[in-house]
Amino acid sequence: MDFLNEVEVDDEVKKQLAEKFKETLDKTVEERIAHEVSGLKSKNDELLAEKKAMQRAKEEADAKARDEKERQAKEADVLRQKIDEMNNQVSLQKVQTEAAKVASSLTKDVSKARLLEERLSQRLTLMDGEIRVTDESGQLTVSSIEDLVLSVKNDFPFLIDGIQATGGGATRSQGRAEADV
Repeated sequence: MDFLNEVEVDDEVKKQLAEKFKETLDKTVEERIAHEVSGLKSKNDELLAEKKAMQRAKEEADAKARDEKERQAKEADVLRQKIDEMNNQVSLQKVQTEAAKVASSLTKDVSKARLLEERLSQRLTLMDGEIRVTDESGQLTVSSIEDLVLSVKNDFPFLIDGIQATGGGATRSQGRAEADV
């Protein structure tokens, strides 16, 4: 504005020129500010969009991780169930094997042995890797297998084979009598 002082111009024209210069300057500043604000808004929008995209990606990754964790937990449950089933089958097999062994020692009759085996297996269980005797309700007892055998012999004598001895030197009869002549 100092250059206006060196040129002789009417005060009114100086005033108009000063206003026009101020107007142009204000307009240029406003445009520049608007451009800068617009750029900042654009950058802000871009950053917000990136943030939202990253948030969505994180949520998707979290959901996938959660789904994978749930899938693995289900698989582990299935495996645990299979292991439990297998352990139960092994326990049942051991109990049945012991019951069959004891039953076959009590009778040679296969039908009687099956009945005894069923009865014995109801009273046996596997505990800490050992066959244990239970009472009628399935509760552990201090009884031994021999005690259980005695109980079965007393309760079901008709299923137990008798001693097959023929006596002190006795001979078997042949089912016929011989006549003296």
